[in-house]
Amino acid sequence: MTDEDVAPDQGELAITRTGDRLRLAREAAGLSLADVATRTRITQRHLAAIEKSDFSELPGRTYVTGFARAYARAVDLPEAEIGAAVRQELEDDEYGSRPLYEAYEPTDPARLPTARLTWTLVIVTLLLASAYGVWRFLSVEPDEALIAAQNRAADESEAPQSDAAPATATKASAVAANAPVVLTGLSEVWIGFDDATGKTENWRTLEAGEVYQVPPAYIEQFTLRTSIPQALKVTVGGRDVGSIGPASTLVKGVSLKPVDLVAHTQGGAAATPAGPRPKG
Repeated sequence: MTDEDVAPDQGELAITRTGDRLRLAREAAGLSLADVATRTRITQRHLAAIEKSDFSELPGRTYVTGFARAYARAVDLPEAEIGAAVRQELEDDEYGSRPLYEAYEPTDPARLPTARLTWTLVIVTLLLASAYGVWRFLSVEPDEALIAAQNRAADESEAPQSDAAPATATKASAVAANAPVVLTGLSEVWIGFDDATGKTENWRTLEAGEVYQVPPAYIEQFTLRTSIPQALKVTVGGRDVGSIGPASTLVKGVSLKPVDLVAHTQGGAAATPAGPRPKG
């Protein structure tokens, strides 16, 4: 038997990662990374990381699936399927990175660990398990059902404002309806613009110090969302209106109209908790 009889067809290697599917779909469509970046408003380095399935290069877990779905939409792949595949790969990578432990099997009574060593190992194991539990809690990505439930809870918990509400309304009404709305990244931050149905139509990433003036058409048609409110500075007519929500909390449905923005931040509008975002 010759080598030619057993050599596999190098042109038919199996695609095992979602990034490969996205890259091949892009190439089949004759698109460059720059083309996809223009369509999705996602930086080329993040798109390249997705193609390599190198998710450690992306800002966080929530961004991984969001960026992958946007990429899929840009190259006509089913975004829900791609999002599910990426989440599975994240789980598989996480499982594969866990340390393996071998059970201690003494063969000689003289090798048995002392009581002090045994208790030390037990305590260390408990600490590691607790740390993993905390990390798992902080890194888990809420699904759409959980976010919807949290939205309902936030809506139901909203109560009429106190006597300070008229003062807030007065301040908001003093803002010009056509005042420019400017977003500035205090650190790298992902922002999205949702249509009237709540579907995110446009994304972009602001680098630290990057300034983005919201187009008038966006102000009229879309609302703002972000999961890192503390990394985003919002100004209306050159005036800093303060944070649009609590730190590391999913904020969405924020009206971009100048009067609404001032009322939202000064009135302490509720945000939708998304859990602390993973480190990225």
